[in-house]
Amino acid sequence: MSPAKTTRTMTRPRPAAPRPGARRPAFRRPAFRRPALRRVATAGLAAALGLLGAIGPAPQARAADPMLSELPCPAGPVRIAVVGDSLADGMWGSFFRAFARCALVETPRVTAVSDGLAKTAPDDWLDRYDAAMPAVAGPAPVDIAVVQIGANDVTGIRIGARRASFGAEGWDELYAERASALAAGLRERAREVFWIGLPVVGKARLEPDYAVLSALQAKAVEAGGAVFLDIHALTRFGAEGFVMNAAVDGGRVRQLRAPDQVHFTELGYDLVARRMADRLRELFKESRRDKAVGGVALQ
Repeated sequence: MSPAKTTRTMTRPRPAAPRPGARRPAFRRPAFRRPALRRVATAGLAAALGLLGAIGPAPQARAADPMLSELPCPAGPVRIAVVGDSLADGMWGSFFRAFARCALVETPRVTAVSDGLAKTAPDDWLDRYDAAMPAVAGPAPVDIAVVQIGANDVTGIRIGARRASFGAEGWDELYAERASALAAGLRERAREVFWIGLPVVGKARLEPDYAVLSALQAKAVEAGGAVFLDIHALTRFGAEGFVMNAAVDGGRVRQLRAPDQVHFTELGYDLVARRMADRLRELFKESRRDKAVGGVALQ
């Protein structure tokens, strides 16, 4: 048998304890090169200030119009139907939030995501409107239509077996006819029709096409009796071009556009909607007069 192996454990010798009364060595703070540190800090501050100067002050979103939520409730019945695509759906939210407090205001929602005038004919849009705005017994309400449409209209228009491609000969005329027909049909049904143009967007490929659509809509819907609201400049919110954020009415900077750089945040929609505030105030007064004409005693 082989002899058993022994294991030796190596241990470090402990330092000898200091002798009683012996003085400990003094601790020396590392020497810093303060002038060098100061130069680095100064350079960093200057760079930061330079960056702030390059960025400039935040854009200012200012308007004299009150927010819709600041308007008094009407004394008579009012219906505000919002018609259009996903941009209009966000706009509907502004009206719903602003007037949920008003017992006599209804806000029908006539919107369809990924839809538009190129895909859906004006008669079909009017059928949707009629379904959402049925006749009512008693005093007739003041009906108001708010339209925003076109975000999905950079595409062809099909009429029967014929299809006109966006930008091709004849497309502009077909689109203008549809916009005019929708505006005229709504004008026959509503006391007032607001048609909101397309906003400035952060996608450069869409900007020229959206400008074409807004120009076609403006001419066509005014011929149809609607009030066209050009919001391209408004939705720059005080900047020279597209911005995601801006200082609102001289206050703090807020996010106003959605991450897709086409739609808005709730506050962004509210700032656009208040373009209609003054006229809505007048229409609300008309609802009171209509109620008086209907023979109902006013308080």
